[in-house]
Amino acid sequence: MVDIYDYESLLKRAREKVIPVVHSGERFQLPEADIIIEGKNTIFRNFMDFCKKMDRDPQHFSKFLFRELGTAGTIQGERLIFKGKVSLADIKDRINQYIKTYVLCYECGSPDTILKKEDRIEILVCKACGAIRPVTAHIEIKVQEEKIEEGKVYEVEIIDISRDGDGIAKKGSYTIYVPKAKKGQKLKVKIEKIKKNIAFGTIVQ
Repeated sequence: MVDIYDYESLLKRAREKVIPVVHSGERFQLPEADIIIEGKNTIFRNFMDFCKKMDRDPQHFSKFLFRELGTAGTIQGERLIFKGKVSLADIKDRINQYIKTYVLCYECGSPDTILKKEDRIEILVCKACGAIRPVTAHIEIKVQEEKIEEGKVYEVEIIDISRDGDGIAKKGSYTIYVPKAKKGQKLKVKIEKIKKNIAFGTIVQ
């Protein structure tokens, strides 16, 4: 088994296979995630546009999203289908995590990178500056986050509005839906119901 913290041999082999190119300097921009709810499913309608822009394998990207969002699904044409209702805020957060971990160079920030495997270890190789790192050494360690409980009151900030008009707040790994709340408000909210990492609350006057 290869020690991920001692990867000089992997680095040397990877560099021999890379032809350095000059990064264009253009800002890395992705389209707005086009997310809709259809029945009991959530549809990421422009999923393949993201894969093409990031130059990443759709299977790799989709497996990451399913794992991080705690759901299952399938790729259908240009779309990614999530089983169940998933909030836009949660999907955007996981997309940003994927880009930071599997796309952007940790040295120069360039998106001109290649994701490859060497001895079962995923390695990110930057074509702009030549930096190489094992992906597992860059993934942030998740700390245990506070759990919320039904019937308790928490102070939250409304960061988005759902398609149904409810305010959306985040508390640890939970997404909280709050009726009659407005984006930007900081409120005290009583948690009425929790289902997995989704919670529903009411404003406490």
